Amino acid sequence: MKPSTIHSLITAKAIYYESKPLIEAGNRYSSSAGLILLQDAIELVLLALLIELGVDEQRNLDSKSFDELLGELRKAGVTIPKSGTIKALNKQRVIIKHYGQLAEPATVLSYSQAADLFIESVLKQVVGKTLNEIFLTELLPECEAKELLRSAIQLKESGMFLESLIETRKAFFVEYEDTYAVHEWADVDQNDTRQWGLALLAKGGHNAPYYTKNKQWIEKNVSCPLDYVQIDYEKLRLHAIEWGVSTSEIENLRRLTPAVFRANKESSWHIDYNVEFPPNEANEQNCNYCLDVAINILRKKKEHEHLRRWPRREKPFDPPPIYLGQPVLSSPRRDSQIVHTVSEGFLYTTHRVVTGFSSEEEYLYISGNKPPEEGSPYGSDHFWGYLLKVD
Repeated sequence: MKPSTIHSLITAKAIYYESKPLIEAGNRYSSSAGLILLQDAIELVLLALLIELGVDEQRNLDSKSFDELLGELRKAGVTIPKSGTIKALNKQRVIIKHYGQLAEPATVLSYSQAADLFIESVLKQVVGKTLNEIFLTELLPECEAKELLRSAIQLKESGMFLESLIETRKAFFVEYEDTYAVHEWADVDQNDTRQWGLALLAKGGHNAPYYTKNKQWIEKNVSCPLDYVQIDYEKLRLHAIEWGVSTSEIENLRRLTPAVFRANKESSWHIDYNVEFPPNEANEQNCNYCLDVAINILRKKKEHEHLRRWPRREKPFDPPPIYLGQPVLSSPRRDSQIVHTVSEGFLYTTHRVVTGFSSEEEYLYISGNKPPEEGSPYGSDHFWGYLLKVD
């Protein structure tokens, strides 16, 4: 669906559900007010579907009457159920709003039933969903977080509010908090600089504070699985600024949902919440707030990520020759320190071509190491440096 379609339908949905209690109140005043809201919801649905079908790009819809909008939808090939009743509903709304006449509750209820059938039918034909199935999650690309948010919505609608809040927090975890989890560093010795340096390239938790990424800190400070998540609040604030969201909303989401953690996609979830949480915050109001906040945060994050562009690496390249006996230097200049001499028994990788401090010289920025021994995941004698390019 187009974003403009989704926004219009979400607005229509809000108005539609506001109309229902008024219509069902059973008195002329509430029923009349409810019918006005119901007609507004129907008109928004009409406009949203015409936009989705691209009719607004062919014809100006601004000056068209309600009946003309129905006609445009029919011309687009959509079957209009209860069209006569829907037109009568619109006329009744004019009588109430512009002439101050009240409608009978039984009449409004019959209009409401026809509107339910109309809205469900036309939405199914155009977007394949009912009004109840449309949420701002539709603006998110398909991903695990989107599935978790859909699950949270279904649980909320079933009255399972605590479970809904847990699913909402899981969506935030897989999209963001996971980058602060340091469980993969539980076997990294802080005193082994080589192992620590290699772990930076291979392990997760890259947003967590650096001092938490070693087994000594983890053994001393992690007393339960949830302690593996170590938030760097300065990074969180900077990410919020990048995405264009409020840090208060991120903090609210983390406070108003149970904490969660998992080691990887194949492992089980761990949950943590205060015993006072369910009776105080496991309710529909908090579920709606946390869902709205989570969807907005993840949508802004995805939009920010979508703007990024990276150099393509699909096409292979011929690695330049590396000759035995050549010195590998610490910087691209002939008089810099030699960090390695090209030798047999090493694996070499070329990363970049750079101009040296002398503009007439070109260097290859390379790395290398001896192959790992049997039973070990790591090679040895790692180095990075600059190799003078030989024509």
